[in-house]
Amino acid sequence: MTPTRRTVGFGALAAAALTAAPRAALAYGGDSYSVSGKKGPYVKQVAGRSFGLGGADGSLGLASDSANLGRYQAARIRMPQTEAKVAALLAKIDTQWPYAKGQPLQVHILGVDYYNAYSLADGSIVVAFGLLDQAQSDDEVAFVLAHELGHVRLGHFARQSPAEARKSAVNSAAEFLVVSSALQAGGMNSSAVAAATQAGATTDLLKFMTTVMVEPEHTRAQEDEADCIGYDLSQAASFSADSASAKVFDTIQADQQKRTAVVDTLNSQLKAQLGHAITSGGAMSLITGSGGDLRAGLLQGAGRLAIGVAAARASEAPPQHRPPEERKRGMAEYTAAAYPAGAPLRDEQKTWLATVHATNEFAQAKLAVAAVADTKRARADGHYDVARAAIQRARQTTFRNAPLVLNEAARLSDDTGDTAGAEKLYVQANASPDQTVDGYVDHVRMLFRIKQNDRALAVASAGVARFGNDDKPFISLRIAINHAEGRTDEVDADLQRCQGYGNPDLTKDCQLAAGKSAKAESKPASTTPSLPFGLPHL
Repeated sequence: MTPTRRTVGFGALAAAALTAAPRAALAYGGDSYSVSGKKGPYVKQVAGRSFGLGGADGSLGLASDSANLGRYQAARIRMPQTEAKVAALLAKIDTQWPYAKGQPLQVHILGVDYYNAYSLADGSIVVAFGLLDQAQSDDEVAFVLAHELGHVRLGHFARQSPAEARKSAVNSAAEFLVVSSALQAGGMNSSAVAAATQAGATTDLLKFMTTVMVEPEHTRAQEDEADCIGYDLSQAASFSADSASAKVFDTIQADQQKRTAVVDTLNSQLKAQLGHAITSGGAMSLITGSGGDLRAGLLQGAGRLAIGVAAARASEAPPQHRPPEERKRGMAEYTAAAYPAGAPLRDEQKTWLATVHATNEFAQAKLAVAAVADTKRARADGHYDVARAAIQRARQTTFRNAPLVLNEAARLSDDTGDTAGAEKLYVQANASPDQTVDGYVDHVRMLFRIKQNDRALAVASAGVARFGNDDKPFISLRIAINHAEGRTDEVDADLQRCQGYGNPDLTKDCQLAAGKSAKAESKPASTTPSLPFGLPHL
């Protein structure tokens, strides 16, 4: 008889569940685990279900939005060898899906050290470099990929726009950069300009950390389904889903807690920097010189990004994923019912991961990703010598011409007054097929601040055209530029367009860019996590 994991005590997943709190504790706000294994493996339970494979009202309908396209994701880093290996592993898992598969799968790598991945409506599986770097077994990576594959194959994008939260967060943070640009252009003293410059760098880092891997708006039930499908598919593909899922759940939680602590520190740092810049007498003449009204608007805009973070966190919806212990308990109960004979006992596999780590491409990417992260942190701290040394390390790698590196080098050059050098770097990054919306926005922001307004509008127009004709990332900057040029008709038209998007935060940013102060809210809007602090994806 072949031994099974269940015959030796259910493995790490079940053991953790059986020693945890009783079943009643599984509920989260009255929400019990939504998938039962009593009718067998979930992959068999969904037979005959409509998976929303595409069409005008299906998942492919969302792919017209650039935020839903894997190739446009922020911090994407092109790694052909690694992408091919991940795609091969994903294909192995996908062979276990017994139904129609819809659009082809794509694999993209993000140059961040997060232990995570997410999926998109166009069939993209977006994998953080940190997952491949930190995973200790093939089984972990396989379970993560199988979970994301579950979202795609189950059609979890068919009735919603997973990019909405991401876009809202990116817009609110990116458009707030109008404030730091205006502060630096407002004729303040050198001390206040330095504070505003550092506030801009801190904002860059906050925006990057909290939006680069914002999860699509899946429901908790959909996440439960993806966990169960992930288990079914990865174990069917001969991976140890029991131990891998338990490890993944714990590691993702620890990774998020670490980043949340950094974000809290940055938030406090940003408050101090904004306080110095905004209370400067010169800041009162920004954009229109309308004194107190504009100051109120600046503080309101800053509040959504920094001062109001605590309130936004208190009012935000619970994360889609359950805490790790709940996920492990739910999965243990599901697998005990779905696989009564137990899954085969398998040793941890590491061969695939070893081949990924063995390439020079991976080694060079690891250096570049770490160096860019060090540059961002040093910029936020105002340690420019440290930042220069860090970005130089990145530029000595084979990824020297990747937008991930070029954009950060441009931001650093801008911070230190070398706008001509920054312009060259941004132009080089814009020529890359991997350039991001963030890179274009930051380029426009710099040009606006140094009063190259016609050039700024041209770059903004190029960005809109490149990224699916979506002008929301650029509209408040465009308003600020036209306002500075006295083009009232253009400002009014864009204000009306901005308000038509129905996003209160974006509307406030547009009003601020036009020199108008929005009325203060009595309480934070429920749709206003300008910086989303929910659990990251998977």
